[in-house]
Amino acid sequence: MTKLLTVLPAILSTVNIDIDDKGIVMLGGLLGCGLIVIGAGLGIGNLAGRATEAIARQPEAGGRIFTCMLIAASLIEGVTLIGLIICLLPLFFM
Repeated sequence: MTKLLTVLPAILSTVNIDIDDKGIVMLGGLLGCGLIVIGAGLGIGNLAGRATEAIARQPEAGGRIFTCMLIAASLIEGVTLIGLIICLLPLFFM
């Protein structure tokens, strides 16, 4: 990571892009959005898989497990939405 940070000014100077340019902000915001969506997808996929395994082991507790899974999934989606808004704000207000 530190090598990338040391090489970045040289790359930006050869392509004639200023660090204050809107393109860098857009690139950072869109990369952040992509990482947020990937993380949320992995989190909800892991949550659903573990809940399915738990219901298969104890079918009588399926209702409680399903309710807890829905609450956790909604919290993950909420944090994802807030993260996406934070990443997209500089794109529209720069």
